[in-house]
Amino acid sequence: CDGNPRGATMNSFTSVSMNPPLVLVSVARQAKACEGLQDNSFTVNILAANQLDLALHFAGKPNDSLQVPWHDQRDAPPRILGTTAWLHCHPWRSYDGGDHLLVLGEIRHHDARHLEPLMFHRGEFRRPGLKLLQLPRTVTFDGRPACEWVERIHALHALADAGIDTEPLDI
Repeated sequence: CDGNPRGATMNSFTSVSMNPPLVLVSVARQAKACEGLQDNSFTVNILAANQLDLALHFAGKPNDSLQVPWHDQRDAPPRILGTTAWLHCHPWRSYDGGDHLLVLGEIRHHDARHLEPLMFHRGEFRRPGLKLLQLPRTVTFDGRPACEWVERIHALHALADAGIDTEPLDI
């Protein structure tokens, strides 16, 4: 394209294989994203619950005043900052899916944060509700419960993504 990062809101993606690690995205053939995905590396950004404006922007309801927080890396496709997770994917294969193109990507790099994801269910954007499982707090690191320690690390990741200097913080 024009060298600028592009995005598209997909209503789903799915895990295909653990070895090699593959995911599948299904994109409508008439979508602008279809051409950009074929034979190119891409990032699956799992938006956080507070990123509805980005989901709508990339779903065809552009907001000209929206500043997309791109994180551009030299050796990887760009990703969006502040997401709950991201997967950098190298093109694996593409398949005919009727009026859709099925694109398999091999996950080369990934990360996840302890943030609530934005969900799309029954035609509506939603955020998660009730926790179904609470992890036990029996394992400790530095005398702190593991869950507490991990939550603090995820909070630091979110601050770093937002460009906030975390150097003087004591975790």
